[in-house]
Amino acid sequence: NIPFIVDMRVLRGVTGVEFIEKSCDTEDEVISAAHDADVVVVGREPYTARVINSLKSCRLISTPKVGYDNIDIKAATEAGIVVSCVAGVSTEEVSDMAMALLLTCARKILQEDKTVRAGRWRTMHGPEMEEIWRGIAPLRGQTLGLIGFGQIARTLVPKAKGFSLKILAYDPYVPAEVMDKMGVIAVSLDRLLRESDFISIHAALTRENRYMLGLEQFKLMKRSAYLINTARGAIIDEKALYTALTQGYIAGAGLDVMEVEPVKMDNPLLKLDNVVLTGHSGHYSDTATANIRQRPVEDITRIMSGQWPRGWV
Repeated sequence: NIPFIVDMRVLRGVTGVEFIEKSCDTEDEVISAAHDADVVVVGREPYTARVINSLKSCRLISTPKVGYDNIDIKAATEAGIVVSCVAGVSTEEVSDMAMALLLTCARKILQEDKTVRAGRWRTMHGPEMEEIWRGIAPLRGQTLGLIGFGQIARTLVPKAKGFSLKILAYDPYVPAEVMDKMGVIAVSLDRLLRESDFISIHAALTRENRYMLGLEQFKLMKRSAYLINTARGAIIDEKALYTALTQGYIAGAGLDVMEVEPVKMDNPLLKLDNVVLTGHSGHYSDTATANIRQRPVEDITRIMSGQWPRGWV
């Protein structure tokens, strides 16, 4: 029995598998659908301790995402259930998106595009453009700060170095020697905030880092700095970010993720010209999508044959 939301059509024809597909929004709905499942493939459904403790015969909780903050790992471990994700599948794609958002912010591409579409090509070199162009500088010699130094951040490093950016990183779980080997300087979070011209977030969402970037942190940043987030929206306090963007504490932001997704249309960040928004699409490519669909299936076959899954959390 395999209840899940995402497209796993490859499983539909597998002999001996009873395939149950059900969208669940609440704990009770998940419990009703999955209580006797041998494996569950999870989208955004709440797999809390209560839900996990109701699973009678589950051996694997697999998610076709890199993030697994909706799954209580401690409860799953205590219940003897393996959890797997698709870490590494979209490493190139997400690091590309982070670099794309950085460049879009640095060159103010969004503002330029709107100006051209508004028929103001002839005035683009006049005084009215000075406000848009103010603050644009060559990337060479500027500083990129990485919050988190896992696979995606490490993949971003050579791409950023291609633009001659100096790179700082903060990650309390990664030894400084690992960063040093890649030409990255290990620093404290406060130093990273103070010295970086661009800050890119590459950390999994945990209880410890939820809202780790609030108004106090934004006030430490350069007024010319840009914040890039391709990780998880709730790492940022969005109300504080709105204040920072409208009060000039930072110059702008490039966000592929939001705390509430899909983003609500009354979110004030949508109204700001100094924010670039993409719809949690950084993971996407044709190749990555195919792999994302396949990986949970591989993990299911591995766990059922007595092996550890590839994406074991």
